[in-house]
Amino acid sequence: MILELFEYLTTPCSWTARKLGYLNGQLGIKVRHRQCRQAWKEHLERTKQAIRTAVLDCSQRRKAVVLGSGLLLDVPLADLAASFDQVILVDVVHPLSVYLTTLRYRNVKLVRADVTETAVELAEAAKDPHKPLPHAEPQLFCDDPLVDYVVSVNLLSQLPYVPAYYLEKKSRPESEVDAYARDLIKSHLDYLKRLPGVVTLITDVEKLKVNRAGDVVEQFDILYGASLPEKTEEWTWEHVPLNHLSPEFAYHRHVCAVQNLKVLSTEY
Repeated sequence: MILELFEYLTTPCSWTARKLGYLNGQLGIKVRHRQCRQAWKEHLERTKQAIRTAVLDCSQRRKAVVLGSGLLLDVPLADLAASFDQVILVDVVHPLSVYLTTLRYRNVKLVRADVTETAVELAEAAKDPHKPLPHAEPQLFCDDPLVDYVVSVNLLSQLPYVPAYYLEKKSRPESEVDAYARDLIKSHLDYLKRLPGVVTLITDVEKLKVNRAGDVVEQFDILYGASLPEKTEEWTWEHVPLNHLSPEFAYHRHVCAVQNLKVLSTEY
């Protein structure tokens, strides 16, 4: 508990990210990974391998950008650092462990940024129940011709999670929160297509409630109705194993990888 408090107080983080709950979210992932390390192992390795495979399509390897780098649990950082002139890790909060890990790589840069580019406006809008919520139009790295590879790594479904919870605490109507969530997801998909280079998308798309016999008893769409292009690969992530929340049910995630989003087209 003392270590968690120390990390909360000392992690570099904007006031907005603290207020909205992004720092708590990162620290929560660290705790859940510690509790579910073995159950998460296959998912994390398959994510890393999907990135390694996608990089093979890059004819040039100047800059690689990782959106949603988090704790680097699912990022093959050593491989990316060896393959590209520069690797840029992007997240709204970089945990202390990431600052320490990246010290060994001269070509790795940390960028602290909200990839939706709506957090500051959202915090302001939440003060006034009559003020409309912001529309996401992210531009980060869109005009950088040196970027040869981008991966959005297990990020898409998480984009609405923290702000939606914050808005619910502020008593915003569910319909308004859902509309904002859909906008974040659609805007991120559109944003990925506007980025230069090879662009990989890895995301969970469904939450699955699984009984003790291994049968799926409920499915939940966590992309608010958005559809993805043809998937390169799919797998199941044992997100919450049996007995962690319930002795009767586990909660899995259906994960999809799209190796190069820009060579495929779809209606979102």
